[in-house]
Amino acid sequence: MKYRAFALLLASAALSSCVSSQEPIQGPSGQTIQETKCNGSPNACLKAAAEACKGPYQVIDSSSNAGGLVADIFPGPVTWYRMTYQCGKSDGRMPTFQFRGQSYTPPPVVVNNNPTPRMTTTNCNRFGNNVTCTTY
Repeated sequence: MKYRAFALLLASAALSSCVSSQEPIQGPSGQTIQETKCNGSPNACLKAAAEACKGPYQVIDSSSNAGGLVADIFPGPVTWYRMTYQCGKSDGRMPTFQFRGQSYTPPPVVVNNNPTPRMTTTNCNRFGNNVTCTTY
């Protein structure tokens, strides 16, 4: 019973984690730009930016993508949210978190040893100016 409670605690922590960029970057305007990446809720990105800036901040860009429970390296069942921002005066524009990531289709359900028909999944990868898509 103790192990089940501990596993549930770890799973809930993994479902709502944020990772902020360790190294702020100097943007084109000369101001420092930061990035945060959270899974489970886009509100976690807003909270992380407010905490990092200790006040107002300007949203520069935002997006979301399908990823795994612990990381977003491969498509998976968890939505990851990314937000780039700079501390200071804001125009009040909220992030849209437009979905830009790879798609994810769960595996087929097996009933009486018969899998249901598999849905088509398309994954796209971008390398520089080239986009390669695979449909299966």
